[in-house]
Amino acid sequence: MEIYKITTEDQLTNDLIRSLIERYQQKEVPRLKRLHNYYVGVPDIKKRAMSDTSKPNNKIANPYASYIVDTIQGYFLGQPIAYQCEDEDMMVRIQSIFDKNHEQAHNSKLGKQLSITGVAYELMYINEDTQVSMALLNPEEVFMVYDNSIVQEPVAAVRFYEVEDYTKNESVTQVEVYKKDTIAYGHIDTDKLIITEERTHYFNAVPVVCYVNNDEAQADFEKVIDLIDAYDLAVSDTSNNMDYFSDAYLVLSGMEGTEVEDISNMKENRVMMLADGGKAEWLIKGTSNIEVEEYKKRLKEDIHTLSNVPNMGDESFGNASSGEALKYKLFGLENTVSIKERNFEQGVENRIKLIVTILNKKGGTYDHTDVTMTFTRNIPTNLTTSADIATKLMGVVSHETVLSLMPFIDDARAELDKIEQESTDTVYSNAFTAVETATE
Repeated sequence: MEIYKITTEDQLTNDLIRSLIERYQQKEVPRLKRLHNYYVGVPDIKKRAMSDTSKPNNKIANPYASYIVDTIQGYFLGQPIAYQCEDEDMMVRIQSIFDKNHEQAHNSKLGKQLSITGVAYELMYINEDTQVSMALLNPEEVFMVYDNSIVQEPVAAVRFYEVEDYTKNESVTQVEVYKKDTIAYGHIDTDKLIITEERTHYFNAVPVVCYVNNDEAQADFEKVIDLIDAYDLAVSDTSNNMDYFSDAYLVLSGMEGTEVEDISNMKENRVMMLADGGKAEWLIKGTSNIEVEEYKKRLKEDIHTLSNVPNMGDESFGNASSGEALKYKLFGLENTVSIKERNFEQGVENRIKLIVTILNKKGGTYDHTDVTMTFTRNIPTNLTTSADIATKLMGVVSHETVLSLMPFIDDARAELDKIEQESTDTVYSNAFTAVETATE
């Protein structure tokens, strides 16, 4: 993905914005659309055409792209992110914003988009109730502009999208430019960008967060697209050959005097009377099924190996009965997800920073760096092992950190509150004591 960079914000003129939109539409959007098509099951095999239209032309799409995305997404964000913060008041306020925005579901959609296209964008805004809200943007309609510094700070985010006028049967390209302090609204008219309105926002930074999947901003299946195409072609051609067999010709040798009526009677009675020296055989295209199946098997293995996504249907994978054995078989997947996690964590930190900016404008004195997060892999877990680890960590790290490691606890802070409430609850304490006495 190309990175657009300028020296100062003043360089971001209407003409430059219009040129960048056109450049993005020509260079990036076709790639993003193709990646999306592969995920929804419309890969390049669907475009195949035969020069001889009488030949079979099966176009069988194997949904490897969606398999790779869904597997990685489930492993990475199947369990919600756990947040910890020593400033309880700040965490309560941030969690309230997260809950109102259905943050867990939002993260899942964000991670899925990231996996499909290699990049995802999140818009932070203040809704009509003056509450901080967040929305997922279509990467085919958004790009970032950065400065030329070493850290490449965002200067602006440009969003462009088509609005259909059904009465006139035409569409207009609307444009939104998000800068550090303002949002400009306009449209493209005769290849020129016309800004019609400008509003102030209060995030003190570009309110669009860019998430990247990896350093190359590639989709999780992008490197194996050629292998997916080859597998689709092999499966489709195998089906074509089966159709060829169905259309095979029956050759009758040594039966030159046979009439069409005789052939009809043979088909009806399913009995064939051959003359001396006569022979009947099918004329079909010879194929080597063994070679074809070995070729498809090799392609399938390469897709899984090079995408770092295991074949869940593989017999050897199913023999991994313990959680530790699964970890070894998921080593490649873990490497991929670890890179994704670091990038995703940076994006969530930027999100929290924007939220804290608004909270501080409402009277808070919070520091967004006080919030830490824990990602939990979505794999079968041995609760006995987890409990043993938690017991050994007691007194070494905080209780909140210990609880955050337990796979069945989503909110460690809330769990601590429950523990404290139960310890002061006389009714609960008496009931618990009675149970302990009865079991002794």
